[in-house]
Amino acid sequence: MLILALPNGNVLRANDEAAKFYGYCNADMVGMKISDMIPSLVADASSRRDDSLPDLEGCHTLLHRTAGGSLFPIEMHSSPLFLSDSTALFCILHNISEQIQLARANEHLEKNTKQLEIIVEERTHQLNETIEQLRLETHERHLIETNVTTIREKLENQERARVARDIHDGIGQSLQAVKLQLKMRQARCKAGDACGGHALNDVIREITSASTELREVVLALRPQFLEETNLDIAIRALCERAAKRTNLMVRAECHGAYRDITAPFKLSIFRVCQEALANIIKHARSGSALIRLERDVRLLRIIIRDDGIGGVSCPTVISQEGSGLTIMRERVELLNGSFRVLSPPGMGTVITLEVPLS
Repeated sequence: MLILALPNGNVLRANDEAAKFYGYCNADMVGMKISDMIPSLVADASSRRDDSLPDLEGCHTLLHRTAGGSLFPIEMHSSPLFLSDSTALFCILHNISEQIQLARANEHLEKNTKQLEIIVEERTHQLNETIEQLRLETHERHLIETNVTTIREKLENQERARVARDIHDGIGQSLQAVKLQLKMRQARCKAGDACGGHALNDVIREITSASTELREVVLALRPQFLEETNLDIAIRALCERAAKRTNLMVRAECHGAYRDITAPFKLSIFRVCQEALANIIKHARSGSALIRLERDVRLLRIIIRDDGIGGVSCPTVISQEGSGLTIMRERVELLNGSFRVLSPPGMGTVITLEVPLS
């Protein structure tokens, strides 16, 4: 846009583009004052004693008003133009409203970009923390799974060792006695003694005893009936068999329903009670024992009591080998349960274990 103005501020000429922008026809603009189009010049002109234009030479950014009253930011480059009889001001005008809007948009975009970078940095930091936490939890879970596997293998090895000892100490010795008696009978027969059937009665009794003990060992090794019966019935049967094999008076008290307990859970609880009775029979010097089962919706509680010599300490270190209490505690901990022992010397022992059912 081009405008040529006289020193008194009157527009001498404007091109078509300028007239179109300001909303006037070309003829109407001739004679107008530049101050009519630039509001900021009105106050400046009123303070001057003459009608000459203020010093607008150079580059200025001013708000220009159109015929409709709208204001637009205009960058105006002005320079004097010397004519033959006077001097005029030659003005080149650029509408910079779009540039200003673009600059403001860029500024807004830059501000939003910085805010977004801050948010992304915070979220990235949080994500890294979450990833690290997950890594630590995964590592901890792996350690727990490894420990559980190790404990289970250890329990299996201990169970095998216990069964091997029972076979060696019980059935093995019985079979050795049978073998010795048969050799003695054989020697007597060779020497001419009568070999009547009554002479084998003792051998038959020994074989019968060994066979009964073998059934007990097999039953202890893999109690198949647990898959078909409830836990309370299995515990009662365990107590009855222990009472028949020993001089110990063993009772079972079961409170609550046990039909919905899974086979692996039943086996673990059965093994704990089995180990407890074995310890009482071997070490407690007790005349009686009690196994009491109590359950509610979420918890199974088992109390095992004897009236023996007491003085038993609860193991706290997993690596204690050969301890029946250690085996029991490890089995309970594999079920996420708690295990407590109360055993004052001379006052018997009470073992309490609590295991969640879910």
